Amino acid sequence: MIRSVRFENFRCLREVELSFTPLTVLVGPSGSGKTSVLEGMHYRLACETSDYWRMDASQQVLLQWTFTDGNQVRRVFPLAELDSLSVHGHAVQGISLEPSVLRTDSPLGRVTALSPTGDNLAAVFSSLAPAQREAVVTQLCRLVPSIGDVSVRQSGPRTQQLRFRDRWQSDIWFTPWQVADSVLLLMALLVLPHQLPLPDVLTLDEPERGLPSRVLGEVVGMLRRLSIGAPGVPPVQVILATHSFDLLEHIQPDEVRLLSRSPEDGAVRVGTSLQDSQDWRGRSSEPS
Repeated sequence: MIRSVRFENFRCLREVELSFTPLTVLVGPSGSGKTSVLEGMHYRLACETSDYWRMDASQQVLLQWTFTDGNQVRRVFPLAELDSLSVHGHAVQGISLEPSVLRTDSPLGRVTALSPTGDNLAAVFSSLAPAQREAVVTQLCRLVPSIGDVSVRQSGPRTQQLRFRDRWQSDIWFTPWQVADSVLLLMALLVLPHQLPLPDVLTLDEPERGLPSRVLGEVVGMLRRLSIGAPGVPPVQVILATHSFDLLEHIQPDEVRLLSRSPEDGAVRVGTSLQDSQDWRGRSSEPS
């Protein structure tokens, strides 16, 4: 598991060290650096001029991951060399779901991992084992009572499409374009624990978008179980970014990292408690 990551001169992360728990939540307004942190978690990141602090490529960018076993991975730009500890073995999966993309048809064929935007959701669902598909459908139908079942049909010579059955009339099936964004977002999230192989680290950018408040606790519970693991199933460290305070109602205090920007130079600052979040929320609601 990743214990901490240090960022120097990476985008708005002038000099930041973030500690991580099995489930970590980055909270802050738009532009507070959350996405920069998520994208900086990937070892094979390519550093462009726009990724340097103030777009000044004469400065050195440092990304350093420290693991709970004491090992470190260090990457420095512009040298762009990843040291020998890159063989530490951590695979990082970054997910930022887009409802319009989730609606697209998937190519036929076996796919066992969701793409960054979820454009292969139909293929991943159809590739699950029968018991896994049943588990996903059961959870989805419980959270979205208007849905009675989910299946996949061939939509073209080389494509397949999800279908959603109406709860009250079994001969009515809806296409992805006829269901709400929340249905597709929930389905993609419910598929994540069934991927093969599971990543070591999963980053999620605003997974609450489009989801009703009543299901946020269910989503957080699922992600927390994923971060803990189960007999025969290794834990997946989960790092998610949000600016939803409704989601924070389901988060433990030690899991919160509040990101904000310094008024002096715009560099990211980090708070580590729910009180910091509540203080920021109070300030953000004051009239300007």
